[in-house]
Amino acid sequence: MRRGWTTAFLMGAMLLLPSPLMAQSAAPQTPTPPGTTGETVVVTARPQATEREVRDQVIGVTGRPKSGMPLMRFRAPVCIGTAGLPVAASEEILRRMMVTVESLGMKMAPDGCTPNILVLFADDPQQQLLALRDRSPQIFGDLSRPAVSRIVKGAGPVYAWNAAMRVSRDGDLVLQQDSPTANWPEMKVGAASRLLSPIRQDIAASVVVIKRQALLNKTLGQIADYAVMRTMAATKPVEGMTSATILTLFDTDAVAPAELTAFDRGLLNGLYGSRPHARGVQQVSEMTRAIREETAGK
Repeated sequence: MRRGWTTAFLMGAMLLLPSPLMAQSAAPQTPTPPGTTGETVVVTARPQATEREVRDQVIGVTGRPKSGMPLMRFRAPVCIGTAGLPVAASEEILRRMMVTVESLGMKMAPDGCTPNILVLFADDPQQQLLALRDRSPQIFGDLSRPAVSRIVKGAGPVYAWNAAMRVSRDGDLVLQQDSPTANWPEMKVGAASRLLSPIRQDIAASVVVIKRQALLNKTLGQIADYAVMRTMAATKPVEGMTSATILTLFDTDAVAPAELTAFDRGLLNGLYGSRPHARGVQQVSEMTRAIREETAGK
């Protein structure tokens, strides 16, 4: 069932592609890891944020956990596809993203895989997405129509979303009850626990579509790191961030960092280092701890 869903998703996404899709053909060839770009960067020290301040920023970026629901993340091997840039640029973006994904302990799918991450570049992505909203809604996965409208009617130049599949602790798909008064999906779990979530939210697919004109003065490393932050976790840029983050890359009022920052690395490491069935509040705590450790240089 999951394979059929991702295949339908990819077929819808193909209508967005401005050029042939490159899917994971760029195997890592000792690329420069994030954090060692070789570029000269002038860094101004900031006071270390308090634990509460970091937690608030994590919640701002990932959203406040609801009713013990876990935050979404990938579980299956990752397959990245990209299109819309020259081959050499696409290969560099793929290599850098793959290094970061593997640093989180995630496996990469073999070559020839069906992409579950798409990083696309187009001249007018908003108009294409508006047309696809009605013509090929499968590209938006299980998102509600209001949620899709918020995405496609956004200010741009980036349009991103994550499609999740809810599964039990044992990996079985969770079935939503038909009753309009039902608040909880039907599921079977081996045991109940107040500390662990009875379900997971596995990312089935993530999409980032970026307007090509917005790439001016951006490095391929920055673009790859931004794409990782938008696809490996359900994150969004927020105004008023006091911590440096690559999520500000397309913010015209911010000076974007050259690569993933301590906040970014800590958020991803905390999310993927948390217990497999941790609740959302526990994941937020783990991300907060990891960010503070990264910031302190531990």
